[in-house]
Amino acid sequence: MAIDTCHWHPDRETGLHCGNCGKAMCVECMRHHPVGVRCKECANLNRLPTYQVSKSYVARGVGAAIGLGIAGAVGLTIVLARFPFAGFFFFIVMGGLGYLIGEGIGKAVNQRRGRPYQYMAVGSVLLATVPVFIESIVVTPISSLIILGGVGIAAKIAWDRRES
Repeated sequence: MAIDTCHWHPDRETGLHCGNCGKAMCVECMRHHPVGVRCKECANLNRLPTYQVSKSYVARGVGAAIGLGIAGAVGLTIVLARFPFAGFFFFIVMGGLGYLIGEGIGKAVNQRRGRPYQYMAVGSVLLATVPVFIESIVVTPISSLIILGGVGIAAKIAWDRRES
C-alpha cells in the first residue's frame, strides 16, 4: 500500500483521503462533515447567514447599543431614584435591563448572533450602568459591590441573548 502525501503539505505523509474529491490530506487539512471526512476545499465552510457579520449590521448594532445604553442609563437612574433601597428588586431590574438590551440589539441586526454582537450588548450594559455605578462609589462604597453584582447579571443575560 502506497502512502500518499498531503495535497497542501507535501512534506507530510498520510493515508487519509477526501470522501468527495479523493485528494490526500493530513489531519490538519481534514474537516469533519455530516457525511464523512472532507478536505478543506470540499467542506465548504460557509457560515450560516445568522452568524455572518457585515459592515451595515455592525453599524446598526453599534447604533442600537449606544441608543439602548443611553436609554438604559436614563431608565435605571429613574427607577433607582424612585426606589433607592430596592433590595432584591434591583437584581430583577438589572436582569430585565440585560434582556432588553440583548433583544434590542437583536432586533436592530435582524436577530444575527455572534461575538461582535455579544460585545456590543455587554458594552451597552456597561454604558447604561456607568452613571449608577459612579454614583454608588461616591455615596457608599459597599453599595458599589451590589451594583457590580447587578451589572454582572445584566451583562451575562445580554451576552446570552446574542450567544453564538
